[in-house]
Amino acid sequence: MPKRFSLNSLTGTLQFSYILVTIMLGLTLLLVIWRGNFLFQEHEDLYKKRSMKFHASELKSSLNHSFMLLQLYAQYDTIPHAEETYYQTAIDIFYDKTLIDFDSVQTLSKGGVEAILEIKPIMNQLNSKYDHLRKFSEKGEPLKNYLRIDMIGLVTRLNKSIEQFIIDQKNDEVKELEILESKIAKNNYFAIPLFFLVLFITYFLGRKALRKVMEGLRLIYEYIQSLSQGEIPNNIVVLPNEFGKTLIYIRQLTEGLDEVKDFAHEVGKRNFEKEIDIFPIDSALGEALHKMKISLEEVAKTEQERNWQNQGIVEMAQVIRKHTEDMQVLCDELLFHLIKYIDAQQGAIFLPSNQNTKLVLRSIYAYGRKKHIKKEIRSDEGVLGEVFQDAQRVFMTDIPADYTQISAGLGESKPNCVLVVPLEAQEKVLGVLEIASFKVLTEVEIKLVERTAEILGASISSVANAEKMKNLLENSNYSAQQMSEKEEELRQNTEELMATREELEKQLIEMQEQIDEKDSILENNNQAFVFVDASGRILNFNYSFTQLIKFNKEELIGNPISKFIPDLRGLNKHSQRDSEKVMYHVYKAVSRGKQETLILANVTRLEVNKEMIFMIGMANIPSEHELKNKAQMKVNVSN
Repeated sequence: MPKRFSLNSLTGTLQFSYILVTIMLGLTLLLVIWRGNFLFQEHEDLYKKRSMKFHASELKSSLNHSFMLLQLYAQYDTIPHAEETYYQTAIDIFYDKTLIDFDSVQTLSKGGVEAILEIKPIMNQLNSKYDHLRKFSEKGEPLKNYLRIDMIGLVTRLNKSIEQFIIDQKNDEVKELEILESKIAKNNYFAIPLFFLVLFITYFLGRKALRKVMEGLRLIYEYIQSLSQGEIPNNIVVLPNEFGKTLIYIRQLTEGLDEVKDFAHEVGKRNFEKEIDIFPIDSALGEALHKMKISLEEVAKTEQERNWQNQGIVEMAQVIRKHTEDMQVLCDELLFHLIKYIDAQQGAIFLPSNQNTKLVLRSIYAYGRKKHIKKEIRSDEGVLGEVFQDAQRVFMTDIPADYTQISAGLGESKPNCVLVVPLEAQEKVLGVLEIASFKVLTEVEIKLVERTAEILGASISSVANAEKMKNLLENSNYSAQQMSEKEEELRQNTEELMATREELEKQLIEMQEQIDEKDSILENNNQAFVFVDASGRILNFNYSFTQLIKFNKEELIGNPISKFIPDLRGLNKHSQRDSEKVMYHVYKAVSRGKQETLILANVTRLEVNKEMIFMIGMANIPSEHELKNKAQMKVNVSN
């Protein structure tokens, strides 16, 4: 619904100004037209006088021309063609020109000029004379006498009357021109004040409108200046004109910014529940604020998850520090607290035994209670064996039906996710940790389990070393007792041993020769060989292997083979594949200076003294340049 007309609004003021100025200009225009009509009428009268003066002059000229030709005809009427040349031309000029000019003068004067009353009778007499002359058939003296006696006096009188008429018209024209100029000057004196009046009214109304514009611009400038300096203005004044809408929008903007300020305070307090919907979500600023709120929530969530993870690591580390003397207690307590912290349903720890060929279930918890279950699997079978061999975690959400079941009070149910992580220490896998849960573990929970597995692996290594040292000490004490008991027996057997010493020395010499021969064959072999244990650590190698890898003996012994050939992880898989079909496979070897070299390798699984080791045969892949050189050498030899 349109607003009612008001002078308080800028539009109303401008409309009123426009209407008033239009009315004033209209009245001025009407007055000027009215005055101009009078002036135009007088100018028309002046024009008529000039026209009468012109036609009177033409009348005089044509009459004299016609009478002159008649006189020439009367004098030279005997020459050939005189009648056509003089007489007929004179008659035509009088009737076709003179009479027409006289009619024009009469029409313009409308019979109101006194001189016309004197000219008209003379023109009527001359018209009669010309009519008679057209019937006049005599020539010579009679014609001359007729012109001299009857016509010349009329022509002379008519010329005098016309001259007087022209003089009178000229005098009247001068007088009327002076009167007209005086009226035009008076009209200007009338129009100029009226113009200044309209100009004053326009200036007054325009100044009033400009004052309203400047007031609105001043308020807008002050409020925007405050906003640009980070201040939120209070008590926004809304003007009752067109600037009112702009000021209303500024007030809405300040209210919105005030709400943004409150939102910032709440965010500083880690409170993200406050909604910020002052701007439409599809607007640029509204979308940016919405994304900012989401980003801040994600940052807070990430920080909360990081704190949760760090707190969990601290708690797990405390549990491990409290139980470093007994391996079983350590596994039980850590598994109990870990399952409880991540809200899982079941967990188990498997540790290797029997020269790392089997994984034995060392501890298992389900629903916060320890289960007494005995279980062992081969260290190279299933998901647990894969994690143990490859030292890589496995996270499954698509669980096979026969994989595992979680025992609950109401029966057994299949978990929704299973996480298996290796327990490593000093790049050696010491066991695996398995977690099963009805809920799918998040990445943060998985990272917590992995970090806990690292700490547990280091602790298991420490506890295992402590138990090993304890067993060694016990065995040492026991051996000392046994030694004292068997000292006598040993002394008795000394003589027997001395007797067989000579024979043993002979046999040892023969065996040493065989071993030296085998070592010489292995050491001087052009193919590189390396021997590693079940965990992948290097035991022995030949000279060709050091030349291939570009590392010396001290740098190789005891280090995992995967450090130099990264793809040789899970040697069981490689040996099974190579044993099925004896062949070499291409691998990338990392030599000194971190340079990568392509090699061929074959993995063979051996069992020596009931221990599993792997023999890896290797060969360098010759480059295209080397192949060309060898081919050239063969050609040279053949030549």
